[in-house]
Amino acid sequence: MPFTATVISAKDWGAVPPKAWPEETRPQYVIIHHTATPNPPNDLSSGTSAGAKEFSQSLQSAHMNGFGWYDSGHNFLNTTGGFLLEARQGSLDAIKRGRCVRSAHAGTDKGNESPGIENEGTFNTYQMRSQQWNSLVELCASICSSCNIDPNNIKGHRDFIETQCPGDWLYGQLPRLRNDVRKRLGTPVPADDSLREGATGAKVTQLQQLLKANGFNPGPIDGAFGSGTVQAVISFQKYKGLAADGVVGSVTWKALTSSTPSPSPTPTPTVNLLDTYKYYRGLPHQDQAITWLNGKVSKDALDEFSRRWRNSPSQPFLPLQVGAVGPEVKQLQQRLQQQGFNPGSLDGSFTVATKAAVIAYQQSKGIMADGIDNVKVIVLTYWKISAKIMIS
Repeated sequence: MPFTATVISAKDWGAVPPKAWPEETRPQYVIIHHTATPNPPNDLSSGTSAGAKEFSQSLQSAHMNGFGWYDSGHNFLNTTGGFLLEARQGSLDAIKRGRCVRSAHAGTDKGNESPGIENEGTFNTYQMRSQQWNSLVELCASICSSCNIDPNNIKGHRDFIETQCPGDWLYGQLPRLRNDVRKRLGTPVPADDSLREGATGAKVTQLQQLLKANGFNPGPIDGAFGSGTVQAVISFQKYKGLAADGVVGSVTWKALTSSTPSPSPTPTPTVNLLDTYKYYRGLPHQDQAITWLNGKVSKDALDEFSRRWRNSPSQPFLPLQVGAVGPEVKQLQQRLQQQGFNPGSLDGSFTVATKAAVIAYQQSKGIMADGIDNVKVIVLTYWKISAKIMIS
C-alpha cells in the first residue's frame, strides 16, 4: 500500500534548520517511544494541531540546545490529538522512498538507522486514547509498507537499551500494535501459538523461568519477550540442536519442559526450642507462645524426651546456665537462698545474680567455680531427684 499517513512536515510546523544533514540509512525496525510528558487533560499539545506544532518546536529546541544534537532526536511525533509530525528533517521524504535518515532516538547505532516514533504522554499505566492509537497504527503501517519492514520488527525503545521507555503499558501493547498494522496492510496474522519477540504475558514469564532453570539467562523475569529472552532462546536451541530462530514453538517448548531439572526438596529448618523459649521469656504472651509451640511437638517425641531426661534417676537434669528459665531454676534459687547465697529474684530466670550465687556456693564447697567465663556452661555437679532438690 502507498504511504497514506497524514504527516505535518518539519517545515510546516516551523522547525529551525538542522546543524547538519545526516546520512540516509536502510531501516529495519520501527521503534516506539513515549515523551514521558503529562497525559490528558494536562497534555502539552492540548490535543490540537496548533498545540502539536508548538510541542514539536519545544522538543527540537530541547534536543538541539540541551542535548547538542543536530536536530530533533526522533523521526516522527504522534500527539494526543492524533496529529502526526515529521521531527528530524528529511525523515518524511526518505521514508516515502523506502529509506530513513540517521537519528539519535534509540541510543545505539543500529537503532538510530531506523525511524523512531515519539508518542506524547507517559504510558507506564496510562492507556492511550483511540485517536492517538489509530494515528500510530496508520503511521506504522505506512512506514512498514514503504520500507518493506515486517510488523514483527515494530520494537520498543527498551529493546535497544536499558530504559523504561515506552512505558510498561505501551510496551505491553506492541503485540496488539503489530496485529493492527498487519490488518491495516492486509497481511495475515500468525495463527500459531508460537512465542516470539514482542509477546507478553504469563506464558512469556513461564518461558523465562524455564530458560533460567535450564541455565540460560533471559534477563528480567518480567513477562516481556525482549532481546534478552530472544538470545536465551537461541542459545538454548543451539544447545539442543534445534533450529535457532529465537521463536518458541512446540518443539522448543517440549525441549524446555522435558529438560528442566526437578527442584530439590527444601530441607525443613530446625528450631532450637531452648533459644525460642529464651526469646519469649518475659514477654506478655510467653505462655501462649510456648503452649502453641509445644503443641506442634508430637506426643511420641515428648514421651521419648520424658523417658530420656526426666523420669530416670540415673540421668542428671540438663545443665543450667545464664538465660535458662523454668521451675528447676526457681527451685535452684530457693535452695541457694536457704543456704545463704543471694540469687536475686526467685523468678525462675537464671540471671547474672543467680550465676554469682552459684559461683559463691561452688567456691564454698571447694567445687571448681566454672561459671567465671560468661561463655562456659555452669554445671552444678548433679541434680538429685528426691523428696526435695539438693545441691551436692
